Amino acid sequence: MGPPAGSRAVLVGVSAYEYAEFPPIRSARNSLEAMCSLLADPALCAWPPEWITVIANPISAAGLATQIADLAESTTGALLLYYAGHGVLSASGELCLTVTSTRPDRPKISGLPWETLGEVLRGCAAAVRVAILDCCFAGQATETLAGGSELADIAHVEGVYTLAATTRNRAAHAPPPSQQDTACTSFTGELRDLIQGGIPGKAPQLTFGDIYPVLRQRLQAKGLPVPSQRGISAVDVFHFSANAAVPMEPGRIVAAEPLDTSAEPQEDLEPVWPEQARHAGVVADALRAAQSIAREGAKAQALVTIADAVAAIDPGRAARLIDDAERLAQSIPDPAVKAAALTAVVQGMAATDPDRAERLARAITDPGFRAPALAAVASALAGTDPDRATRLTAGAERLTQPIADPAAKGAALAAVAQRLAATDPDRAERLAQAIPSPSLRAPALAAIADAVAAADPDRNARITADAERLAQAIPGASLRAPALAAIAKAMAATNQRRAARLIVDAERLAQAIPDPARKAAALAAVVQGMAATDPDRAERLAQAITDPSGRAPALAAAAKALATTDPGRAS
Repeated sequence: MGPPAGSRAVLVGVSAYEYAEFPPIRSARNSLEAMCSLLADPALCAWPPEWITVIANPISAAGLATQIADLAESTTGALLLYYAGHGVLSASGELCLTVTSTRPDRPKISGLPWETLGEVLRGCAAAVRVAILDCCFAGQATETLAGGSELADIAHVEGVYTLAATTRNRAAHAPPPSQQDTACTSFTGELRDLIQGGIPGKAPQLTFGDIYPVLRQRLQAKGLPVPSQRGISAVDVFHFSANAAVPMEPGRIVAAEPLDTSAEPQEDLEPVWPEQARHAGVVADALRAAQSIAREGAKAQALVTIADAVAAIDPGRAARLIDDAERLAQSIPDPAVKAAALTAVVQGMAATDPDRAERLARAITDPGFRAPALAAVASALAGTDPDRATRLTAGAERLTQPIADPAAKGAALAAVAQRLAATDPDRAERLAQAIPSPSLRAPALAAIADAVAAADPDRNARITADAERLAQAIPGASLRAPALAAIAKAMAATNQRRAARLIVDAERLAQAIPDPARKAAALAAVVQGMAATDPDRAERLAQAITDPSGRAPALAAAAKALATTDPGRAS
């Protein structure tokens, strides 16, 4: 039969987290998919797919609450809210549902308090309201509803039913890590299996009054946490699913009526596509890796790289990450490490706040770092203020001239050339050709070739050929592998077959490096080289990097590639 017209199901699953205190729950991802499949099965729950909103790995608790509230506001039939993830109690004992960015020490502020969702349920016009919570301490929600708190009256609102995976103070159960890639959480897996098998002796249509006692008995028999419920009278007449144990007569499956689409469309609500959910998970992994980096300079640079990966999807979060990186960089006592970190911060903020970026760049005292910082600002301003960009570029080039140490001068020239590659490739190539070190000149030329690939493929081919000749002569795998990876990235648009061979060579060289830190840095460069053309393989390689200082930027590169995936193609 399906749900009544005007119904909406909102399914939320959180499987990846930024903070190590919340371990990843890969089974929550599977549970989310299982619940969606169960609802959409025309022989069981029969929800039209367009009535189901799936939200995987939400980043912002406030954004999640707003999206749920907006969806609930337009629901008049049945509202079903499902959540799988970590549940945590606040200092005052309130249940808070977590999102990927929830801080373990601030769950009420950075998570989603059950009280907030209680207000959404209370104000919703839906005739039937169902909340299914598959999380630790989920029973806190049902006991709060029946207790003396300000949410007590929600249990008496007609149409509200809450099913929780546990009692008040029990943790929910997930399968062992070795099984989590394919298994659901124990509660959702048992609920799915029960619905798919049906309940012999019951009516052709099952209510939660039919389902709950059997579900509780099955979980208890396996030694798993028993569920809890409140508001059973609210769903006595709500048919959640057809009873698979009672054969349906031919022709008896009736599709639900479509929603009324004549109402005002909610243009601000976007579906969460599979690639967006995957992007959020990779970003969360990258942030966890960044937070575990001991060296402050490397951590600040990793945060900037991650900010670049999320900028297109969540510019506000990218700005916060840049702010965090700047505060971290400013606290570094070593002048050279601080200058390198601040240069990365300048590059991260130049596109969105060039004035602030220029002030920060000019405050860097070391000319070897101030030059590329100013060049980054110049590149950001090239399209909007070309005169200022020209002045900054000239200033950056002047700063490199008096540097006495050949290695430091070459590094400064390479950094300036790479930052100017996209906006002033002629000047960038001239600077790059003046770099004496092949290990610096080759990746600088690769950056220029990459920048001109679309507009001038012949120039791209010429520069990548020069860069490859240089790279093949570089002694030492820790320098040759990143150079080859950068060239492969630049060559992908004009010579895919050759680019693929170079990536294979670069990965083989990187894997053979004995020093763990150098190996991680080289593998991170390889991931960046392959991310745009093979994001799946890039993500797998990034996940295999054990050193967090290499793993974080590698994951960020994979996430950036995923952020550009066409949502329509993903669908």
